[in-house]
Parts: sequence; structure tokens; C-alpha cells
Amino acid sequence: MIQLTSFFLSLFFFLLFLNQTINSPMVTATHPDIILETCKRCAKGDPNLNYTLCVESLSSVPKSHHSDERGLAIVAVKLSKAKMKHAKSMVKQLLKAKPMGRYMKNCLLTCKDTYSDSISNLKDSLKAIKSGQYKDANIQISSAVDAPGNCEDSFQDGNIKSPLTEENKNVFGLAVIALDITALLG
Repeated sequence: MIQLTSFFLSLFFFLLFLNQTINSPMVTATHPDIILETCKRCAKGDPNLNYTLCVESLSSVPKSHHSDERGLAIVAVKLSKAKMKHAKSMVKQLLKAKPMGRYMKNCLLTCKDTYSDSISNLKDSLKAIKSGQYKDANIQISSAVDAPGNCEDSFQDGNIKSPLTEENKNVFGLAVIALDITALLG
């Protein structure tokens, strides 16, 4: 009798465990194609979004593979912020590196200030995303999308070749990804 009771008790706990496992939602992410699907949805709605850059940049962060769209938005903003910091660092190096005319120096200072403001806005957008304030995050990220264009425009206004054109394309591309993914959230 004790063996039979022990058997049924063990069976009961096993079935209870199995039921909990089957019916509990996955805490980690969604599915393995979240990056591809999210980038595809964003690219479909925005001709400025580079699908390949979206997939490659998000895939470069292991955490992205186990994330939902909110997590991808956070990753995208962090990538954009890191690229913006890199661009600002390049400007600082250019300012120190060689003698230049006053107009070139002013253009570089404009870019540096624009990047600084955008880095601050991207930090604020992270807080907004984490607190579910997606419209506020979109406003903050929009300024980061504009930053590389504003930097490039300062050079074009004086008919000077920008030393930051390629970097600005990359900054713009990552900022667009962050904006588009955040826009999916609400």
C-alpha cells in the first residue's frame, strides 16, 4: 500500500510539474526570427531604413536574439548612442589633429555640439522606453536621426568637403533603426 501511495504521489507531482511547464509563458524571448521580422516590418514602412544594417547590427548583440521588440528598441538605441559617441570622438580627434580654417573648425564644433545633444537625447529615450513612454522616446530619437544631416549641412553651406560623411551615414542608419523599432511599440 505504501508503495502504491508513493507511486501515485510521485505521479501527481510529476504531472503537476509538467502542467506548470507547459502552461507557463516563456520568460525569455519570443522566437529566433524576431530580428529578421522586426527589421522587415521597419524596412517596409521606411525607405530610409537599411534592412541589412538593421539585421547585422541587432544580430551583433547576443541579447537581441532572446528579446522582444521593446528589448530590440533598447539595443538599437544603445547601438545608436555608441555610434554617436564614436562620431563625437572622431570630431575631437579632427579638431586636435591638424591646423584648419575657421569655417572648418566651426563646422566641426557644430557637429560636436549636435552629437553631444543627441547623445543626451538618446539617454533620455532609453529611460522613456523602459518606462513605456514610447512617444516621448520617439521624439528624443528623432533628434538623433537629424544630427548627422545637420552636421553634413554645416559643411555644405560653406562648400567644404565633410570629413565625416561616411561616419554620418552610419550614425543616421543606426538612429533610423532605433526610431523605427521604437515606433512599432506605440
